[in-house]
Amino acid sequence: MTPQIFKNSWINTNEPLSPLSKMRLDRFKLRKETYEFLHIAGLPVYCEPNLTFVNDTDDLFSGICKLTEQFDYLEEEDSFDKYVVIGSCRDGDVIAIDTGNHDTIVQLDHEDSFTSMYFNSSIAMLADFLILYHDFQAEVLQDEAPEDNFQCYNFTDAQIEELINKMYAADSKAITEEGFWKQELEIMFSIRQEKFQNP
Repeated sequence: MTPQIFKNSWINTNEPLSPLSKMRLDRFKLRKETYEFLHIAGLPVYCEPNLTFVNDTDDLFSGICKLTEQFDYLEEEDSFDKYVVIGSCRDGDVIAIDTGNHDTIVQLDHEDSFTSMYFNSSIAMLADFLILYHDFQAEVLQDEAPEDNFQCYNFTDAQIEELINKMYAADSKAITEEGFWKQELEIMFSIRQEKFQNP
């Protein structure tokens, strides 16, 4: 997915994209396609499923930075220098670009010494997954405001199967290896079972 296609596809105005300036991106050793994606399109500052991403600011915790800048006690560990922070998950885990591995997107477990888990193969694939999830949620809600925060989990087997198949076709590791998307799917099934399928 190109950054322009993502911009044109991301039509949810309640979750606007936040492109990053060249000034903020120039100091990182990002691949050209990653750099251009973050500069031209950027990512939404917040979006479902409970993800937050950086915006164009110098703030250490709201803007793009190295993991070792947010957590300066990691500076002595060379292995952490490759991570560029671009967001966080609902549980506080870091979402980062692994510049030492072709700009793969990873989840860093903040409760387990920032152990790395697979998120997506690239920034473009992350954007693709955000659109897949957004479209899935819109279909489940049928463009109506949910009565409560759990209505988006009242999906049919056919709806979730279609989402899983699309995710698998795009980036199979994201839903088969331990990490955010695999965990998210498990949470979705669990909440549906608890809220809508129990007698």
